Amino acid sequence: MKTRKTIAILTDFGISDNYNGVMEAVIRRINNEVDITYITPNSKNFNLYAASYLLYTAYKYFRKGSIFLVVVDPGVGTSRKALLVKSKNYFFIGPDNGVLYPAISEDGIDEVIEISNPRLYLSKNISRTFHGRDIFATTAGFVSAGVDIHTFGPKISKDELVKLIYNYNIIKDKNLVCGKIIYIDHFGNIATSIRNISFVDENVKIIFNNNRLNARKVNTFGESKGNEFLVYKNGYGFIEIGINKENASIKLNASEGEDICLEGSIQEDSSHST
Repeated sequence: MKTRKTIAILTDFGISDNYNGVMEAVIRRINNEVDITYITPNSKNFNLYAASYLLYTAYKYFRKGSIFLVVVDPGVGTSRKALLVKSKNYFFIGPDNGVLYPAISEDGIDEVIEISNPRLYLSKNISRTFHGRDIFATTAGFVSAGVDIHTFGPKISKDELVKLIYNYNIIKDKNLVCGKIIYIDHFGNIATSIRNISFVDENVKIIFNNNRLNARKVNTFGESKGNEFLVYKNGYGFIEIGINKENASIKLNASEGEDICLEGSIQEDSSHST
C-alpha cells in the first residue's frame, strides 16, 4: 500500500485568523491524499530564532520523506528568495531568511531550488503579503503529489543561503561559555545556543546585560531549593535557564537573539565537534 505523504506546518499566523486553514485548503485542492499536521500554528510573531528552534528540535521526529512548510516570513513580498530544499531525509519549503537553515544543515542539504516557476503558483496575480497561500502551500501540495522538484525553478548553491547558526564559544581559561538566547518557551524557560558541554560544579554564574547572577546546575526542576535560577540541559540537549514554577525570562528581562554567557567549571561532552 502506498504511504501517504505528511506535510508538517510551522507558522506564526496564530489560531484566531484563517491563514493556516486557507493554506490547508490550497494543499488539499492539489492533493487530498495527504496527511497535514502542525509543528505549531502559533510560533512567535516575526521571530526567526524561535521558529528555527521549533523546526530544528522537531523535524527529526517525523518519518522520512515528510515535507516541512514553514511560513515565518517578515520579508514577504521583498526580494528574499522562496526555497524548496531537499535534504538527506526530508523536504523543506519556506523563505530564505535563515529559518530553515539549522534543520537543513544538520540533516544534510542535497539540493536547493529557488521557487520561481509562476505556473506552479496559485494564480497569476499572487498577493505580495500572503506567499504562504500563493507560493509555499501550492509548492507543498505539488511536492506531496510527486511533482519533480526541478520543475519549481533553478538550483542554487547552498552557499548562497541566508544562514542562522547556533554559535557558542568556550573560553576555557576563564571558565566561560557564551552563546545566544534562541528560544523562550511559554513557561519562561530560556534555551541558549550552548550545547555539548556540562558544568562540573553546582555553582554557575549567569552573565547577562552587564549583570552577574547566581545559578545552580541541576538535572531537573525538582532539585530546586527555592526561587533560584537553574541551569540544566533541556529535552533537546541545549543548555537552558529556568526557575522552578516561575518565569525566568521575565526575571532576566530576556529576549531571543540576545547574547548570554555562563561561568563555571566546564566540561566538553565527548560528542562535541566544532
